[in-house]
Amino acid sequence: MVKVFTFIKKYYPFIFFVLIIVLSILLFQSWSTLKKERADKKYQEEQDTQNLNALRDSITVTFNKKLKAWEYSKDNYVVQKLADLEQYNKTLTEELKKVKGDVIAAIKSEVQGNLGGITAATKLSVLDAPTNYYGLNFRSEYLDDGFEQKITGMSKFHVIPDEKTKKWNIVPDPTTVLDTNFVAIKMTYGFKETKNQYQVFALTKSEKIKVLGLEGGYIIDKQPLPPPSKPKKWGIGPYVGYGLELKQTPSFNWNVGVAVHYSIFRW
Repeated sequence: MVKVFTFIKKYYPFIFFVLIIVLSILLFQSWSTLKKERADKKYQEEQDTQNLNALRDSITVTFNKKLKAWEYSKDNYVVQKLADLEQYNKTLTEELKKVKGDVIAAIKSEVQGNLGGITAATKLSVLDAPTNYYGLNFRSEYLDDGFEQKITGMSKFHVIPDEKTKKWNIVPDPTTVLDTNFVAIKMTYGFKETKNQYQVFALTKSEKIKVLGLEGGYIIDKQPLPPPSKPKKWGIGPYVGYGLELKQTPSFNWNVGVAVHYSIFRW
């Protein structure tokens, strides 16, 4: 016991220095843990705000002059895992659960194409002259940078003479045949960040297209992560420090040199 007190008395500056270092490391770790907890809490609050905004947000429509396209945008959901999306949009969650594989992100839209005011070209065809059987060919085509439609077909009818009135009666067939009914819509979908908000967007260059519904979900846990790098414990390099020199008369001094070191704590 006497030897212990003698050792402490002799080397108390060094012991005191070591204790200060250990306490500093412990305090730093506690501070780092508290800082991380605060950051996690703030992140979760921002995520909840984002999702509540997405739940209440409506579609915004603007014209993108650079792309010369109509841009539809709306706040999208950002969740840690797919199950978290259910509290905000149960219908979308149930759909995504039935998708084969892990869903990373999803966009759901409702699009309407309105071609009001488009005229169709017509041409009369004689199907059977003796029976006065005719057909009216019609053709309607529309094309722009974002929407294409082509409809062709024929309406058939008989022209029957009425001997009493000396007039012709038109008797149509019960059906109209469509030879072509083609529709192509070009749109671009994606996610974007603006003013600390995450939004889903849809782009179309056609004035005939309108986006009536737009929902987006982004799953954080499913995003690809970079491969983890194994931290190196051992290293060699120049050394500058202040410590105890164990000479005949121990004393604290500055030291400069080359050293091999091993990292116990990393931050």
